[in-house]
Amino acid sequence: MAAGLFHVALICVCLFTTATAEKSPAKSKDPCERVFCTKGRMCVVNEDRSTTCVCPESCPEEYNPVCSVYRTEFNNNCELHKFACRLGVMVGIERQGKCDSEGDKWKWGPCSTSSLQQFHDRYLEYLMFAREKELDPDFPTGSKRLDSLTYEERKAIIEWEFYGMDKNHNDILDKEEIELMIDPNEDCMVGFMKSCDYDHKPGISRKEWNECFPPISTEVNQDAMDF
Repeated sequence: MAAGLFHVALICVCLFTTATAEKSPAKSKDPCERVFCTKGRMCVVNEDRSTTCVCPESCPEEYNPVCSVYRTEFNNNCELHKFACRLGVMVGIERQGKCDSEGDKWKWGPCSTSSLQQFHDRYLEYLMFAREKELDPDFPTGSKRLDSLTYEERKAIIEWEFYGMDKNHNDILDKEEIELMIDPNEDCMVGFMKSCDYDHKPGISRKEWNECFPPISTEVNQDAMDF
């Protein structure tokens, strides 16, 4: 995977955004059960039982460990969402509890928080160079900077990868297609793919794929960097 300039994208959104839940034939005891919050936000239930997706500014000090799909451990769910939200990315939950327990046989390596902070830009830069090389074989590597891309240029790169890997053209990256995209030398890749599938339905849809990448920002959130 190409090396290059690393910077962490900061999500610049209002802390409170109303979430839309999927309709369920039976009333759920937990209104958040079928709500999918994007960009690292977490679902909370309001007094009137409506739901809101929020970026938590602070978290309780309780120790109720949760293991992310990146094999990184957080003190509780709130801390995981606080970290993810400040990066503007999805961080899926692998399980409640510690990451390393007796008898565990992980099939992918841990992705540290510092590596995750750089991963999305590292991956996007790799895709940028790959796309330019395909469009122009004489394109000189390093002649374009990731931080100079417009929103539309970033979107074009992200969708280029999706359509290129969607071999059966069903608008879904299925299991076999995802496996072809996994770089065994990139510890964050498996967690990234698992996080993209936030609705937990088979495969990664085009909408989910576009949500996988953080928004453009010229700022770095120091709180996230210092986690």
